Amino acid sequence: MADWGVNMDRLLDDPGLRQVMAEVTEFALYELDTEGICVRWESYSANYRANVAAQVVGRPLSDFYPEGAKPGEGYGDNLRRAVEFGRADGEGWRLRLDGGRAWMRFVILAKRDEAGELTGFVGFTYDASRQKSFDEKLSVSEKAFRLLVQGIKDHAIYMLDRTGRVTNWNPGAERIKGYTEDEIVGEHFSKFYTQEDRDAGKPARALFEARETGEFHEEGWRIRKDGTRFRADVTIQPIYDDDGRFAGFSMQVRDISEWHETGERLAQANEALLQSQKMRSLGELTGGIAHDFNNLLTVVRGSAELLKSDRLTEEKRLRHVNAIIETADRAAELTSQLLSFARRQPLQPQVINLNVMIADMSDLIARSIGSNIRVLNATAPDLWQIKADPTQLRNLILNAAINARDAMEEQGTLTITTRNVSGENGEEVRLSISDTGMGMPPDVRARVFEPFFTTKGPGKGTGLGLSQAYGFAVQSGGRIDIASTEGRGTTLKLFLPRHHSVEDIVEAPVSETGDAVPRGTRILLVEDSRTVAQFAQSLLEDMGCEIVHAASAEEARIALQDDPAGFDIVFSDIVMPGDSGLDLAAEVRQQKPTLPILLATGYSEAAARGEGGEFPIMPKPYRRETLETMLGKTLRAFQQAA
Repeated sequence: MADWGVNMDRLLDDPGLRQVMAEVTEFALYELDTEGICVRWESYSANYRANVAAQVVGRPLSDFYPEGAKPGEGYGDNLRRAVEFGRADGEGWRLRLDGGRAWMRFVILAKRDEAGELTGFVGFTYDASRQKSFDEKLSVSEKAFRLLVQGIKDHAIYMLDRTGRVTNWNPGAERIKGYTEDEIVGEHFSKFYTQEDRDAGKPARALFEARETGEFHEEGWRIRKDGTRFRADVTIQPIYDDDGRFAGFSMQVRDISEWHETGERLAQANEALLQSQKMRSLGELTGGIAHDFNNLLTVVRGSAELLKSDRLTEEKRLRHVNAIIETADRAAELTSQLLSFARRQPLQPQVINLNVMIADMSDLIARSIGSNIRVLNATAPDLWQIKADPTQLRNLILNAAINARDAMEEQGTLTITTRNVSGENGEEVRLSISDTGMGMPPDVRARVFEPFFTTKGPGKGTGLGLSQAYGFAVQSGGRIDIASTEGRGTTLKLFLPRHHSVEDIVEAPVSETGDAVPRGTRILLVEDSRTVAQFAQSLLEDMGCEIVHAASAEEARIALQDDPAGFDIVFSDIVMPGDSGLDLAAEVRQQKPTLPILLATGYSEAAARGEGGEFPIMPKPYRRETLETMLGKTLRAFQQAA
């Protein structure tokens, strides 16, 4: 290369040319005289192997320019620029000796002697056809992408720099947000957020999450140019250059205000429908309660008025007294069913072997459903234990059996099955009670757990049996389901959670009989209702007990402190003004751990939640026999513990 002389060294020392030569492998070096005639040609590429010096030297390089060159881009133009500026460079189509065309890039330098006179030119050219093809394809691709992005009107698509400032803007962004490209480019994207979100730092957190995780997505409120809000679905992704350096973010924003409003209206419609259904159920519940209690009150009031007559025989007097007692029991049962349906019935859960309970109930079930119905027990061996209120569970089983009897018109097969089941609800024990009766249509089956809804004729059911079963199941931590097909029978399925403890298991019905309360038992009666207190005191005194009455927890504390003889047991209502009976019981248990406590309630929210489970709780209204039994059991339990 040294024989090219000082001007060629100068050509090769050109920084721009060195960069070009570092990137290409197909090029040629040449030398021209002052007229532009080639005096030397050296090829350094496979494409120029055919262009031997003999075919080029002696010819002006204009022979290789195609016809129709644009003004200022001809061969003479390039030489004049080299003379004027010392250098000319450019690119364009050139002809090959084989007749083909190539896109050539070139550099021409003027040669001058020591006096500054022009002595010729040296040049460098290389074939950039492949790069031009790639650039053209890239340009077409970029143009198509720009057209695509610019053509999207329902999405705002734009870019952010690394700090969150907008760098470009599509028509969709202008339509959605109201800003033109000139107005918004250079602004920080946080101006689209509400003031509350900006104060909470949400824009910065969004960019941080996008950078750290590769994408940020959310639905939220954004602000338009005119200050109005719209609901936006937003996606932010980080952008990296070819070298993997972080370059900024891409933003995609979709206006989903209409969809959001539709969803809100649908939610409001669903809420209105649910409220309507609740009101319908409440109306049926209220009507059912009013109907049943008015019937009961008719009997009570009528019997009481007849008892005022002086002309009643002893036989008729007893008949009316018994009618009042039976009606009161029926009212108490109805109230218990309502509380159970509402999941407000205080439960007394115990660990139960369900197989044993079913076996113990076999005779009772058989007597209740009649001899024409066959009973099949298909209990699973090694059945898991459960924990539930045994009385409520027995009532559920018995009521389900009686419902099955009515559905089979007192002839068919009743099947009681127990199984251990495991699934998405954990480990459970399933009790299934199936009949071969008439079944139910879908519209009836959908309403069977509603209060006061019954498929039985007038006067043949309260409509609270299955709703009570539903309330018991939920309050016990389980669930209940019913499957029925017209003409093929019905299956009631009760699922209760498995219990893992080794507590005493209930295997037989709890007897309501017991030894009488010892005469002379001193009882602190805590009851805020004057009439209930008078009734309870009369019952207790008739049992031979000594009674001290306190109308509140505060009075009970004073009585416990001041009474020198001491009490044998505290019998307290739960719901009272001020401190409740549960509060009093907890305090007494702490101060006098050996003093027995019996609680009573018509309804207590706390007791329904399971509070006070360490104390025996007796439901109101209660009978003399029940009161005596509960007092006796409570006293004996403490005596045995001592």
